[in-house]
Parts: sequence; structure tokens; C-alpha cells
Amino acid sequence: MKRKVIPILLLIIFTNFGYAQSEQIKIKSDNLTESNYLKIDEFYLTHYLYIDLFLRENLFPEASPEDVSSILSALMKYVSVDNKLDIEIEKPGNRNYLIRFAILKKDDGTELLIAFTNWSTKKKEFEKDIKIENDSYTRWYFLNGNKMTYRKDMSSENDYSSMNKSDLANAYLFDELPENDAEVKSALDEFLKASDLDISDEIMANLLLLKYQIFKKDKGKVAKQTEYLNELFETNKTEPNLRGLKMAFDATKFQIELTK
Repeated sequence: MKRKVIPILLLIIFTNFGYAQSEQIKIKSDNLTESNYLKIDEFYLTHYLYIDLFLRENLFPEASPEDVSSILSALMKYVSVDNKLDIEIEKPGNRNYLIRFAILKKDDGTELLIAFTNWSTKKKEFEKDIKIENDSYTRWYFLNGNKMTYRKDMSSENDYSSMNKSDLANAYLFDELPENDAEVKSALDEFLKASDLDISDEIMANLLLLKYQIFKKDKGKVAKQTEYLNELFETNKTEPNLRGLKMAFDATKFQIELTK
């Protein structure tokens, strides 16, 4: 059966992500019937997939919020255990960027969302086709209700008893256990009460607090916290060790745009 191909410009999507805008992105699938398969909270989709599929490996850093939101919207609508989804992103040069989304259901009932790509981590180039092999860039995540968890963020991969309060808040927010979400704010409050924090630790904790506010969909607090972090970075712009945190903050501001 010939696969259906729809330019993303023509795809009308009714989710919080908005409408598609870019002609350089195409969706390919055997079945483009909207079914709302995925019930994942958009916080996790925008956090993980924007960073992992666009920023890491410099795969598509020029992506606009419209580009990313249209892809994530299609993912939520069309991907299921029985139906994979292929995305083709036009890139300069001979090779386009290909992403294949699929859901794998294991014998024990565990579901995984897998994103295969045609990026060769060994050759540092896009291959002609998606190749599922060791040097092909692939990301996979556990699905649990409305939570989506990267494998290294699973609770079984971490020793919570050895973490400081900031790291613990991060672990609680991104692990697979919904009951831990309610502990994020108190852990961060306790961490930020310390009088001997250096600026990088203070910014990291406040960035996590911003992430939590995005997760809670508290737009008023998100706006205030974003402004506060802008001021922190401006006040400490001569500090040499904040570049990575500034990049993380910029990615978080992009995430905010995606969830508006």
C-alpha cells in the first residue's frame, strides 16, 4: 500500500500546539486518521523531543516553534502501536533529515515511544534512508499514563537517597512516578533557602522551578519566573561558567513558546 504524504502546511491540527506553518516538513504514514493515540502531557513532549531531536547533534537547531509544534502535534494524533509515523525535514544539501516515530509494546505491557533517525553518529551526516543500527541516532522513552520518561531518568536508574534537594527535584519531575511530582516544589524551596549557594546552583534551581511551573501550566508564575531568570543572567553575565545554563534557559523559553 502506498504511503500517504501530506505537506505539513496543509495539515490542520487541533491541539494546544497550534497550526502547522512550514512547507519544508512532510508527514508520511500508512494511516493519517486522527485518533489522539498519545495522552502524554505536552510538557514532556516539548522538553524531551525539542532538545533530543532538534538541538542535540545540531540536527535542526534552526527549527521554529511552528515547525516543532506541528511535528509534535502529528505525533500525538497519529502514532500508535499499530501505526508508525515518518517525518521528512528538508535540509540544504543532498540529504534530508528523517525521523520515524513508533510505539513498541513489550510483553509485560510496558510501552516505549521510539524516535529513529537517519543521522549517523559515526559519520556525522544524514544517511539516505533510516537505518536502525548501532550508529544511527535513536532516542526512546517509557510511557506511563501522561508521563514520558527518558531511560536514564527512570527511578530505577537513580539513587534518590544520595541526591541534594535540587537534584532530587529534577529526579522527581522527570521520573515515571506521578506521586513524586507533588514533592518537586518543596525540595526546591528547601534548596533555595541555603545561604551559601553559588550562582550556578541558584540559577539551576530556579530553572528547575520554571520547568515545574510550565508543567503545572501556571502562566502567571511562568512569566514572572522567566523575567527573574533573565535578570539573574544579566546581573551575572560576566560569570564564565554559566554558558550551559544559559543554553538550557534559552531552550526552556522555546518550550514556553511551544506550549502557548
